[in-house]
Amino acid sequence: MCKAKATLILVAALACCLAFAAPAFAWTHGQFSATTDACAGCHVAHAAQALNLLKAGPTQTEFCFLCHGDGGTSAPYDVKNGYTEVTVGTDTYQYPSTGGGFDYQLTFTDSNDNGLFDLGEPTASAAITSRHTVWGYNHDDKNTAGSWAGESAKIFSVPGGTNTFTGSGFVCGSCHDPHDGGTTPDTNGYVKGSATSPNPRLLRRTITVGTATYSGLYVEFKLDTVGKFTYGNPSVDSGVYRVSEYIDGSTGWCGACHNKFNIVDADAGSTKDAWGMYRHGMDLRATLPSGSKGTIDVGTPLEKNYDYAGGSDPQVACLTCHKAHSTTATVAGWALSWPRSEGGTSTTSALLRMNNRGVCYNCHGAAQYNTNSTVANP
Repeated sequence: MCKAKATLILVAALACCLAFAAPAFAWTHGQFSATTDACAGCHVAHAAQALNLLKAGPTQTEFCFLCHGDGGTSAPYDVKNGYTEVTVGTDTYQYPSTGGGFDYQLTFTDSNDNGLFDLGEPTASAAITSRHTVWGYNHDDKNTAGSWAGESAKIFSVPGGTNTFTGSGFVCGSCHDPHDGGTTPDTNGYVKGSATSPNPRLLRRTITVGTATYSGLYVEFKLDTVGKFTYGNPSVDSGVYRVSEYIDGSTGWCGACHNKFNIVDADAGSTKDAWGMYRHGMDLRATLPSGSKGTIDVGTPLEKNYDYAGGSDPQVACLTCHKAHSTTATVAGWALSWPRSEGGTSTTSALLRMNNRGVCYNCHGAAQYNTNSTVANP
């Protein structure tokens, strides 16, 4: 039997196993019972095909895509093709991914101009222009996301970081903890990570980059329940959640890897940092100009920071300007080539939420608001 055919049979068999696991599989990533079957959803003790006893590979990316991409039926969150699939009543719908897909992204036309995706609005699948380059993909270049290259394509360096990855380089598990899930939103829709409670979206509470370890990385999001997803045979229903607001924590969280950019200082743009650079300050209080969109779906969403003095104190954070997984934004003209923190230039769209430098104008309005702010979360 040829290798390609054998691989196809293995993937098909694994997909069947994942699709028809017992009801406990609805909580593959957490809330394990003493006799859980969840371990077998991902691991095998004596015949693993990939590192960490994973049932398929060779890259961790390909393994994760078995449920979260490639037409997998075992999870509602397709992070390869950029959508979340839900059932509402007897109908099935797809919502655009808020983080972005690694190959494609479901885009939409904001027909009613409210800055939000509403069911029924026109959608289309678009190729991405840049991504967080997990194991298996080549670097992005010239406004185009890097091609799939397989096991040999490993990224070790971190833009804006002083540390480098080892082993398999940057992988899905660098950001996500597959065993720290099972948390559902509270009655108001919030998920807040802490020492005793997982972060939303399986985001790690401790991140290791090479020999450097950062702990106490807690994030808070607000999520909407958009429908249900049916797992297994016999079947079990689980809620499907979509991020609707960033509340707090992304600057410190992203800054674990991109530590040069984690400058919580209102004067950051006016004074040089330890590496001789001027950088946009983070966690700064901000108000969007009239007419600017600032939702998860459109524009530049500020973190709400509801914990501040018992009210809301919106602030600029990493996810205000950048998406987590990918973007379909394009860059041209002056925006196509820009200096890198590590030296040299780049020609990528850098996970930006808007074309060219729309993220700058959406907040600053042609420098009308180009004044120093104060730190919202000192």
